[in-house]
Amino acid sequence: MAPWLPGLLAGLTALPWLARAPVIAAVAVPVACPAPVTAQIAGLYRWQVARQNGRGPIDLSSQRNRFTPGLYAQLSKAYRLGPADGGFVDFDVFSGTQVATFGATVVGCVTGEQGGLEALVDVQVGLVNRARDLPVRLGYQMRPGKSGEWKFADIRYPGDPGFRLSSFLADLLASPSP
Repeated sequence: MAPWLPGLLAGLTALPWLARAPVIAAVAVPVACPAPVTAQIAGLYRWQVARQNGRGPIDLSSQRNRFTPGLYAQLSKAYRLGPADGGFVDFDVFSGTQVATFGATVVGCVTGEQGGLEALVDVQVGLVNRARDLPVRLGYQMRPGKSGEWKFADIRYPGDPGFRLSSFLADLLASPSP
């Protein structure tokens, strides 16, 4: 710790208005992701960009090995739902939007839960033939697999409040059909 920091902190805590200020959590600085994590994300988005204009239900089977068994099962069940079922996936889970995906860039990784990593991914989205200026930043929760590969365990979406894919899917799948 810098020698001047304790004195500065002590002086700041003496200010009455600062005692009521919101607490800002420390944010981990991303570092380069392991190559297998980057490869998983790049492969998923190659598939996503190629398949997104197709008609009919989303067939995730070719991507099965990229996901943990639990998240794959949730997604597969959710993708089989339609409006007549009382609820369905009404957004693109790989961009967090309802518009086209043009690609994705891995920004870096931070330490995650249970020996995992969170890969920060900027997804370029927009209307057909016109990407937005600012990408959507998603947080991919990655877990190491049995063979050393990394798998998608969850996706964290931005917003106020943000949400997680697994929680959204759990709520969707728990809702009763009409």
